[in-house]
Amino acid sequence: MTDLEINEAIADHVGLSWYAVEKSGWYYRSGGHGYTNQIYEAGRYTKDDAMKELCKGEPMSVVRIPVPDFVNDLNAMHEAENSLTTSQMTTMSQYLHRQLGMLWGFATASQRADSFLRTVGKWKEAKP
Repeated sequence: MTDLEINEAIADHVGLSWYAVEKSGWYYRSGGHGYTNQIYEAGRYTKDDAMKELCKGEPMSVVRIPVPDFVNDLNAMHEAENSLTTSQMTTMSQYLHRQLGMLWGFATASQRADSFLRTVGKWKEAKP
């Protein structure tokens, strides 16, 4: 899996798949509170809800709000790992231990992301 695919798969699993409504470079704010040019300040919608906000004849689009960089950010991975059950944390630890031995506690964000997706059954092997 590419880094982007890994980041998106983790975001989907932990519920961080949000979309914004864009119009001429500006994004709708939540609750009808105007516009912003910063996507991180935009209203967050499910894809279906964002599509409902589009107006016919207007130059509008639905864009995905960027997901955290789980592959390179240990803090983001820590937040994702907080979504796991105790049983899943044990499984993830076992994946890391197999890969790193006694040093599994020093796993990089990338190694943790890989093990996280294997734990939740969303890892996809690269196609030859």
